[in-house]
Amino acid sequence: MASTQAMRVAGDRPRRRKHVPGQLIVRLKPAVARQIAATSPRAATPRALMAALPDEVSGPFNFLHDNFGLQSMKPLFVVDGGGDAPARPQALAAVHRSIVHSATAAPREALAGFQIMEVKDKKIGASVLKRLSASKAVELVEPVPNRWLNVAADAMKIRQWGLRAIRWFDRPRPGAGRVHVAVLDSGVDAGHPDLAGAIEEYRHDGNGERDFLGHGTHVGGTIAAVVNNSVGIAGLANCRLHCWKVFDDPKRAGDDENFNFEFYSKALAAALDSNIKVINLSIGGEDHSKAEAAIFAELVDAGVVISTAMGNEFEDGNPKEYPAGYPDTIGVGAVDESHRRASFSNTGRHIKLVAPGVNILSTVPRVKASFADHVTYDSWPGTSMATPHVTGAAALVYISKSKSRAAGLAVARRLVATATKLPAMRGKDFTPQYGAGLLDVAAALGRVKPARKRRK
Repeated sequence: MASTQAMRVAGDRPRRRKHVPGQLIVRLKPAVARQIAATSPRAATPRALMAALPDEVSGPFNFLHDNFGLQSMKPLFVVDGGGDAPARPQALAAVHRSIVHSATAAPREALAGFQIMEVKDKKIGASVLKRLSASKAVELVEPVPNRWLNVAADAMKIRQWGLRAIRWFDRPRPGAGRVHVAVLDSGVDAGHPDLAGAIEEYRHDGNGERDFLGHGTHVGGTIAAVVNNSVGIAGLANCRLHCWKVFDDPKRAGDDENFNFEFYSKALAAALDSNIKVINLSIGGEDHSKAEAAIFAELVDAGVVISTAMGNEFEDGNPKEYPAGYPDTIGVGAVDESHRRASFSNTGRHIKLVAPGVNILSTVPRVKASFADHVTYDSWPGTSMATPHVTGAAALVYISKSKSRAAGLAVARRLVATATKLPAMRGKDFTPQYGAGLLDVAAALGRVKPARKRRK
């Protein structure tokens, strides 16, 4: 993704890393983590802690410390923190504390025992992962998957054609003020005049409040910019936004985004037992993660609808990207004003439907952001811009339903089932380019006839 004012086209962009350098996800077997928590000595002396950590647990940590410079470990999917735990053999109390916290504070059994570790040596090969996995106490070892923001190149400023394309104007829309939607992104300009009234909370743990990139502000505006306030644009749903900043602040002006998997895991876990019904993930990366897949399965089971970007790398090999590749997420591709697949939009059997994703006018920070040509409002392309159209539609359809697995899956199915078949689909009900077709808000809400096939 480009990060300069003159956004770089995809072909000029260097190949992205599949993994976050120097970071690993390790999951201890939940039974082992629980046993350590249950036998924790009250007097946390080094000798007592050594006894509380069996060799198959302390061994992998010592191996990483001695050979790769283990710096820290923290529990994943634990919302209430747990602190930075330096994982050194002489600091076993910190290691022990992180393990206990992951066993006792994880929101679900399926999420217990996960740790994120950071090492000095950024090059950890498959042989190291295999050696760590050999421990009888370890269930999973994998590198941290990298994720990036799916905004494409050559943005330009035009009207909100996307709302007309998805028939947002074709019928009165129900009030979604009680529907809560999470946006996990680069942050948000919480004081923006078109967004301030829509934001329920903004979490930017460990980083500043400012959205340096502007991406999260743009996504948030498409979902929930205040309607009929005589300011700017209209969002799809007047829902309540919970914004999480899951990319670290750039160290230098012009830096690309730096994904923070720890903050991301907390944000996902926070949605499990909350009033959040829909999550927007306008992010993507090429690597599958078992840890990420685990939390997604729990979110779906909890009734959360997950709207995900297919990715913008079609012209760079069209890789399968995640989280759009996980089961039961809504993978969203992008179309242009002619309702043809945007040239950058990834394709695949996992796509669910498409939405407007070229020249999408939305909110951007009032202070110049890296990805924006303008302040306050700007038009961008990308599957990142298509995805919040589906998120907003999901919020509208989810209004009258209580949060549950059945309800969440029904909302997702409704959006897919009512999508408009496009001429480029050549009469098929599904294609890897368009999924089930173009999002149709009016049909999804069920009070008007579905649109006829769109002409070229």
